[in-house]
Amino acid sequence: MDIRGYETGPIKAEAAFTSDFPLDDRYSTQDLVDMLERERPNMDIRPGMRHKYTPLRFDPATGVKYIGGRYLFDTWENVLDYDHFTNEELFPEPGVKFWSRFPGVDKHYWRVTGAHDFKPMATAHHINRFERYSFASASGDDVEALLARVWPAVRDEAERQGLSSVWLMFQPDERQIGILTVAEKAADADAADPAAAVSLGLERLERLAPFGRLLPAALGTERLMDRTGLIISSWLPESRALGGAHSSFDVSPPHPAPQI
Repeated sequence: MDIRGYETGPIKAEAAFTSDFPLDDRYSTQDLVDMLERERPNMDIRPGMRHKYTPLRFDPATGVKYIGGRYLFDTWENVLDYDHFTNEELFPEPGVKFWSRFPGVDKHYWRVTGAHDFKPMATAHHINRFERYSFASASGDDVEALLARVWPAVRDEAERQGLSSVWLMFQPDERQIGILTVAEKAADADAADPAAAVSLGLERLERLAPFGRLLPAALGTERLMDRTGLIISSWLPESRALGGAHSSFDVSPPHPAPQI
């Protein structure tokens, strides 16, 4: 995969966007990856988008697919532009707004305290875990300063655990904190069985102690969500702009690649 422009190290991003929602039975996994690639060209050209992961989780009790997005943007203004575009201007079908197709969408626009890639996007970004917390005990200004102080510990713990990437984010109006961690497939799994490599990598990330334990006690945090899943696709606008791959489907196999 010829992925260009994504270096390891600190990521210059001031803002992020996350979404999570259940996908009904109309959509097979093949339908999903086809839809992602079909709709990408109208969306990954928005100003300031660094990249997008598309998370996919199969609920172990019900089999329901949970999908969404994990995006980084260069500025707060550009993440708000994306908010306006997807809510008001994007019509995948005549008369049908983008988000109206999916009931139960949980969307958040975040300010980024820190983000860091430890391993290359091209080879090691396969699985994600999203922790989301409310905070009670600090003002918006206080949480920004507290998170800035704890960010080095979060970053260093992610590196110690051998992870591929970590983001620390906060939403002052909603009084929430988000932590995204990214891992790779298990290199020690049976090379002849790609499903084993994905499953083992998923289990390892899910079993790590939550990164929320590193948040300052002064914030009075309460966990709202902790969800681990595959990265079924990545959009790569910076690579596309440099003549490289515009997207990747790094858990294919065992999951399907687009057929469009």
